[in-house]
Amino acid sequence: LAYIKWFTPFPSAPNRHHGLYKLSQAFRGGEKLVSIVPLANIVCSVHLIPNFGAIVPREWTSDTVLDNCDTFWLNSYIDRYTFCIFK
Repeated sequence: LAYIKWFTPFPSAPNRHHGLYKLSQAFRGGEKLVSIVPLANIVCSVHLIPNFGAIVPREWTSDTVLDNCDTFWLNSYIDRYTFCIFK
């Protein structure tokens, strides 16, 4: 089983400046939307880049960034497979 944090659906087009899709954490009833799913249902993972803004908050770490940041960029340049899926 895997613990999944869900994100909003992809926008119709990536950002025109860098070609990345902007995603936000999904909420239901004011709570972040999460699920427990069988590993067999997972096709692949993706690499998310936090949308830092002008300054990276010092308290954000790799362990806490998913809890502290609500918007991310999907890194479609991480490998050739991911690039082909999202282009």
